[in-house]
Amino acid sequence: MATPDPVTAVPAAQRASSSESVALVSLNDEEARTVEAIAERLIPGDDHNAGATDAGVVYYIDQAIGGFSTDLQTVYRRGLRELDALCRHESGVPFTDLGPAAQDDVVRQYLGPEVQESAEGLQFSRADQPGEAILRRFFAVVREHTVEGFFCDPVYGGNRGAVGWRLVGFPGAHWGYTAKEMAAGFDGRSVPVKTLSDLRRELTNLPPNDVFTRNDLNTER
Repeated sequence: MATPDPVTAVPAAQRASSSESVALVSLNDEEARTVEAIAERLIPGDDHNAGATDAGVVYYIDQAIGGFSTDLQTVYRRGLRELDALCRHESGVPFTDLGPAAQDDVVRQYLGPEVQESAEGLQFSRADQPGEAILRRFFAVVREHTVEGFFCDPVYGGNRGAVGWRLVGFPGAHWGYTAKEMAAGFDGRSVPVKTLSDLRRELTNLPPNDVFTRNDLNTER
């Protein structure tokens, strides 16, 4: 992994607040631990940058399959059962009890290596057994949801502390940007990160409209 930019690095002490909601609405505790472990292997954290666990990705997934992605609940239920059966058959323990390297091997088995021209994802082989097809579908969905949960607005349960946005230098949700901020070469990391919740709190103290009006526009009617 490349050395993290000190501007985007997030110390552990500044990661997800312990006061944020941690309630599960769709997954039970065991299911959530397994999903969280998979997500952490997809976006692992280290001493400098938050990973999927720090970002609360599992809570985004839990809310998603209880809301706009309810059609994927069956994928999670069946996939988790198949994964548990596979790990217990091959290693004698559930996925969460495997070491990081062994977990990576399981993930690669169904998603392919980290770097390649195209991951297998939803591409099923005719030789796949029913359980293998279920697991390929399951891991592909978890991967997609993990990315969504890492970079979504925190209001949706993931990206806690805006760690995903800070990692890539995205300033988040703003009412608008000044001409200077929109200019080529401007470093977006210098703009304070804001979330939808921040904007909601600012509704009683909005900036004047002319801050976001181009000087060369004639506003007279």
